[in-house]
Amino acid sequence: MGIAPARLDAIRTYGDGDVDDQLHCRGEDGTGTEETVGRGFPLSPTYNHLTPARRSGSMVQQEHIHIISAGENIHTAYPAIFRTLPSITRTCVLAESIVYELSPNPETEKKRAATRNAVSAVKEISATLSISFSRDLVFPPVYSSVRDTLIRIHREVPEARFTFDLSGGAKPLCMALFAFAPWVGGKVYAAFDEKVPRHVPLPDRPIRSMLANPNYQVILALLHHPVKREAGTGFPGWFSREYLFKQLWSVYVPTRTKSKKADAPPASVVKYTHGRKPAAELTHGTFSDFMKSLADAGLVYEESAPENTRQKRYRITENGEIAFRFFSDPATSTLVRTVLEKE
Repeated sequence: MGIAPARLDAIRTYGDGDVDDQLHCRGEDGTGTEETVGRGFPLSPTYNHLTPARRSGSMVQQEHIHIISAGENIHTAYPAIFRTLPSITRTCVLAESIVYELSPNPETEKKRAATRNAVSAVKEISATLSISFSRDLVFPPVYSSVRDTLIRIHREVPEARFTFDLSGGAKPLCMALFAFAPWVGGKVYAAFDEKVPRHVPLPDRPIRSMLANPNYQVILALLHHPVKREAGTGFPGWFSREYLFKQLWSVYVPTRTKSKKADAPPASVVKYTHGRKPAAELTHGTFSDFMKSLADAGLVYEESAPENTRQKRYRITENGEIAFRFFSDPATSTLVRTVLEKE
């Protein structure tokens, strides 16, 4: 059910185990009707006690995007999450498209209507707290639809903090969000059979920090290139080591510099083309480290070339394509766009 009052004047009432914690709201005149919209969290009209960064015009606050899987009771879990996550600045509810279709079955329609009303309630709570709100519909196949939606949100605010509340919603929607949460460095929360969502630990996957290195971005972009899918191998989807090394060499960005000893002899003079400097030279050893890291992270396949077992060839994996879409798409990376346009 949506929130009828124009603003919230919230008080916290703790239950004793049998009575639910309630969040009451009253109208602008202070004497209007009251309605239970959540549990166990004291919200104030100004929200001042929870968002000091928002009160200070001089303080830059990191965007905090909270993703919710749409379910019948998300409007009760939503207020409770602010005790744990007071820094939320934007809430996005993902709902399966079928929820917004009318069903001839009364029982099914009742559940869909409850979910729609819960989403509307979350929207009104967000408006009262001056938190941006959006609702995105997820269409079949759910996995790819959730992926594309999160990629779009991530591109809008790539440096944002992400959290996920999977307390409600259908299993396919929750599973897809759970699968993609690590790709944006997101923390997952769920209420399970409790009143307040709790953190669900996920294995550490340092993909985001690894791909902060632009050289990894370029390699994934080359492997994902829609035109050069046979580059250097003659086999669709496979790329030779020689081809990848040559392409990366021309745009290699050194990320570490070696300190020179005071008594070290002067280095021999080497001529470089394309205006490159010795310090910017890509070595085969460094390139091997790059490819090993990508393979260990499950982003590329590595195998010996069938025509010459001493030569290596590479192909991007499904996870590698996801990483490319999140972190090295030419739409968001000038370096990657330059490399692919040159191709």
